[in-house]
Amino acid sequence: MILLAMMSVLSSAEAGSSPYMWGVGPTVSTIVYPGEHPMGFPKATRDDDHEVDEDGEPLLKKSRGDVGIGAHGVLYMSKAQRVGSHIWTALGAGGFRSTNFTLEYDFAGTESGGVGVLGGLGVGVGTQRWQTGGAGELKMTTYLGRAQGSVIYRTRRQAYEIAGFFHLCLPGKQRWNASGDPPEEEVTGGFYPHLGIEATAYFGDFTAPKSKKKKKKKKKR
Repeated sequence: MILLAMMSVLSSAEAGSSPYMWGVGPTVSTIVYPGEHPMGFPKATRDDDHEVDEDGEPLLKKSRGDVGIGAHGVLYMSKAQRVGSHIWTALGAGGFRSTNFTLEYDFAGTESGGVGVLGGLGVGVGTQRWQTGGAGELKMTTYLGRAQGSVIYRTRRQAYEIAGFFHLCLPGKQRWNASGDPPEEEVTGGFYPHLGIEATAYFGDFTAPKSKKKKKKKKKR
């Protein structure tokens, strides 16, 4: 999806001026906080018949050691602004699986020696699922709010970026299946925000075009 979008943007730009800079590449990420994702499951996913506290015993296990793998595409509109599109799938313990898609805007700060800093916001949509062998399954659609800050190193054709991000995951319809009986019920509750880190390697064109003023000066000379 990202590759097709980038190709369409680049092909349309061929007739006019080319993009300021662009890149597409693989990304890998993981959740750093909380150590076990999510912070809390809906109360309906607990077993009240075997209480270990006032809320009951949790039937689902929180995920530890998750890994997300995907692709990230960016298009610089100018030296200080870029837009991006990000898609990834994360897997982890506790039968955790999540697929997400975001659109992002970043503001590029100061740069020295090819190293720069960026910060921005994004929105997106995704799915999350937890499954524990025979004990039940929780699955949902989530709406993502994203904030990120990163450090990037650029060469002419490649760029390497390390980012920290915060995701506020707002659950949509949550469906809980407790061992098939009842087959499935809609539940509410749960708390899903998290902090993470990600690394991306981009391949594209990271050579900033020369300004028109510089071109005019060369012609005059």
